[in-house]
Amino acid sequence: MLLLLALLPAGIALLNNNLSLGSVSRAEIVGRLDKAIIPSRDWIAAVGGGASPWIPENPRSVTGNPALMHMVADCARLSGDSRLQALVALYFTANSSPYAFARMVGPNSRFEPPAEKQTWKDEDYQLWLMHAASPAGIPLSPAARANMFAPDKYRSGSATHQLFALYLYRALNGTTPSLDRLIHHISLRVAHEASVDFRVTDLYLQRVAFLLAAGQPDLVKRRWVERALDAQQLDGGWRWSWYGWQPTLYRFTLNEEDSAAHPTAQGMWIAYMLKYRYPDWIEKNYP
Repeated sequence: MLLLLALLPAGIALLNNNLSLGSVSRAEIVGRLDKAIIPSRDWIAAVGGGASPWIPENPRSVTGNPALMHMVADCARLSGDSRLQALVALYFTANSSPYAFARMVGPNSRFEPPAEKQTWKDEDYQLWLMHAASPAGIPLSPAARANMFAPDKYRSGSATHQLFALYLYRALNGTTPSLDRLIHHISLRVAHEASVDFRVTDLYLQRVAFLLAAGQPDLVKRRWVERALDAQQLDGGWRWSWYGWQPTLYRFTLNEEDSAAHPTAQGMWIAYMLKYRYPDWIEKNYP
């Protein structure tokens, strides 16, 4: 009985994370996506442009991060939003050496190796991203390539980073049946982790965003999207943690958190992709 009582809260949390018990109409979810898009766009554009003294974020947290700028650029392409387009243009002037990762932001950009010599480990996903941007410019060692394309090696945030690298590699260099199978295989594991990790943290948003980006919308449950939208703050952004419980299982904070660029870019990307790239997902999940 004591064991059952101890497991009951976890069971309730898992149920709440995977099942939509209430009735949400298609019009309602579309409206919620619209309401998420505008304030998150404003939050990212203000921080990235350095014109938001009321938001305690450095503009470099957006424009200095090519992965976040990839998300911003994709949202701009999907919607044609002028503020996001301006932020994408700013990336190329705000960074002294932008062209190492430029293809993550503009797929047709030229490639230049990093201005300073980098030392990467074989498991460093930054190396994988560089290789995705230019396989010939940044070749991988056999060990690094084995890690990047390993089907069952990584879990948690390492798995999402691997999925992101493979998604970029396919987007920039074309696909093969084996690459499609690998991406789907890793996506299945990421989706399983999303089903059991009920904490709406930065990693929770990342799993949903990367599954959508990787072309796996059928693995995304409507409840995950609803909970992601519920976690948006009044200022339009998202926080790193879930009630102080950080994405890393054993880390907690008692301090009041502000919205941050990393989770906010991912939350915004989710909303834009569902509205503009995957209207069929909305129709399927909200008949």
